Amino acid sequence: MAEALSNIFQFSAPNHIAAFAKLFCGVLAIIVLLNFKDQLAFFRSDPEAIYGKPIKLFRKFKIPRPTEIQFIVLGVAFTLSLFMVVIGQYPKVFIAIALASYFFYFNPIVGLSYIQRKTNLVPFVLLILLVSPNTGKPLDASATEWELILVKLGLAQVYFSAGIQKLKNAGWKWADGSALQSSLMSNYLWSDSKPALLLAKKKSLCALFSTVTLLFELTFFVIIFVPWLTIFYILLALSFHLVILITMRINYLKYIIPVYTVFTTDLLFLVR
Repeated sequence: MAEALSNIFQFSAPNHIAAFAKLFCGVLAIIVLLNFKDQLAFFRSDPEAIYGKPIKLFRKFKIPRPTEIQFIVLGVAFTLSLFMVVIGQYPKVFIAIALASYFFYFNPIVGLSYIQRKTNLVPFVLLILLVSPNTGKPLDASATEWELILVKLGLAQVYFSAGIQKLKNAGWKWADGSALQSSLMSNYLWSDSKPALLLAKKKSLCALFSTVTLLFELTFFVIIFVPWLTIFYILLALSFHLVILITMRINYLKYIIPVYTVFTTDLLFLVR
């Protein structure tokens, strides 16, 4: 394990970081493009009047609200920059543009349920790709892999913090299913989700799902040290998010899927 971790700072081919940059930016661009009409409609609804003003950047810096034309331009700049990274045109420049555009584009629509707290990893990944010396290199060049480890750690931190929050609120009793039942019933009352009601009626299933969820969130980071467990945790994660989507209609998958492409570069970019 120690030897594997030390290897992430050594140069080896192929350049998985450049491959991941293309895959991440491509998937993210497609998702933004497919949801742009919906996001523009939400922007036009004046969400600040309903949800209040967005949180300040680092809780200190207020991001000015763009006009509708500026919002559209920002969306185009963000998406086009991501596609430019995919085709390999000045990737560092366009990653920088995408990173800057992210804050101005997503901030006024942060009230959308599938965006709120669900795109937080996007600027983190873009920043890693921006500072990486390997992003602009050819796919067959030698490169380090510490960047991929940082992305995986960022993903693990999201789950770990969620698990810690559950323990903070209810302790290990959260795993008995009562808290999940309460959340499902509350969700059913406002969303009329029949799957939420059906699951809430089954205490044993709620307890099982709660236990698996808590263990999954608190231990996701082990994939860094035990890579062969990665596929197991990916399947768990996808199942976890699908159950939440079906029962509570909360979509975490939309903007977390691009980050999960960090696990597919070995398979999809077999460069010799």
